Amino acid sequence: MRRIEKAIKGAGNSGQTKSKDKEMSPVPISEDIEKVGREIDFANLPVMIPDEDSLEKFRVVAAQHDAPERSAYKVLRTRLLQRLRASRFSVIGVTGAGPSEGKTLTAINLAYSLAQDVNHKVILVDLDLRRPSVHEYLGLEPPKDLSDILNGSSKLEDVLVSPNVNRLAVMTNQTHYRDSSDILSSPKMADIIQQLKDLGPKTITIVDLPPVLAGDDVIAFSPLVDALLLVVGQGRCRREDLKETQELLKDTEVLGVVLNGTREKSAATGYYDYY
Repeated sequence: MRRIEKAIKGAGNSGQTKSKDKEMSPVPISEDIEKVGREIDFANLPVMIPDEDSLEKFRVVAAQHDAPERSAYKVLRTRLLQRLRASRFSVIGVTGAGPSEGKTLTAINLAYSLAQDVNHKVILVDLDLRRPSVHEYLGLEPPKDLSDILNGSSKLEDVLVSPNVNRLAVMTNQTHYRDSSDILSSPKMADIIQQLKDLGPKTITIVDLPPVLAGDDVIAFSPLVDALLLVVGQGRCRREDLKETQELLKDTEVLGVVLNGTREKSAATGYYDYY
């Protein structure tokens, strides 16, 4: 919690985020999922090429070889890997206090950066069931996604796609769920996360989650992951919101706080910093 306390000192005003109009009721969550083995063949996953305009629009800089900001995510990657090795964690949730903190941006860029480490495979999962957006950031529309696992028609390996990056797989979600926290805390979701953990510490799963203060989703889901990474947008996150987030996450393992959008730029960290 000291990391959150440090971030509170630098918090500014909160921002807003775009919302979507279409919502759907949750699919049934009573069916059992057939367990997969301890290996997923990344080399044979369906390849979907991300849309270059989307990558540039949403600043997925870790996917752009000439982007100077990539170095910031390499620093974050190295520090995160040190913590993961020490704790043998493999499933990490990425969240923020409120909207527009940059948690989806951080989750995607971090996943890309982690996949550049030859010692690990990475799975990026969109579990922001209220406002899923990973597929928009990457410009992907896979034929199958999380909803196909939830309705029992597909297994984990059936919905993963490769964004044409070695050692990286993506599970998108293109459906809005009203009862999102019920799904996130369901036995079916617990089974999905356990399957990901069973892949071992060499396969790191990065989970994009809703903001902490957007509802009870993160609180309901946090017992399933190994730890959380909190993203704080400089000039966006209010001090009182960060304090409330600290209180809500007091019983949760928080690996660190990412300060996103800082104006303090250096050769080592670019526009992003990490506490």
